[in-house]
Amino acid sequence: MNYLKNKKRFFIWIIIGIIVLIGVWFTKLEQPDFNDQFVPKNEIEIPQEEIKEEVVLIINSDEENIKTFEIDFELGMTAFGLLKNKAEELDLILETKTYDIGVLIEAIGNKKNGDENKYWLYYINDEMPMVAADKKEIKPRDKVEFKFEESKF
Repeated sequence: MNYLKNKKRFFIWIIIGIIVLIGVWFTKLEQPDFNDQFVPKNEIEIPQEEIKEEVVLIINSDEENIKTFEIDFELGMTAFGLLKNKAEELDLILETKTYDIGVLIEAIGNKKNGDENKYWLYYINDEMPMVAADKKEIKPRDKVEFKFEESKF
């Protein structure tokens, strides 16, 4: 009788041991060791292609003549600088006039302010800024549009 009692205790302790081992094993599986995976920020390498940002430049002289360009973003870039660089690259006529408030666009290509009662206006993300184009810095992914249209003012 004593033998059966000891045998029963032995099997209970074996079962408890197995349950504890299984519990420890599952706990280790669910909790990764984050100390082994930590990489300081200054050691993370990000390929340049992944962080390259662009802006969109649109020159809209009329509904049938809309030119769209994707341009690499550079810190300190202005709406006017973007237009000026693209006009030089395309050998496109760009006439400007400088006032106390900044540079205003007088003509792009063969479209001049006042023709057909239209003027060159510009928009950033479909909103008209209240500063001259040379004063308006742009951000990555901005849409900069120069549009020849009737003034709303």
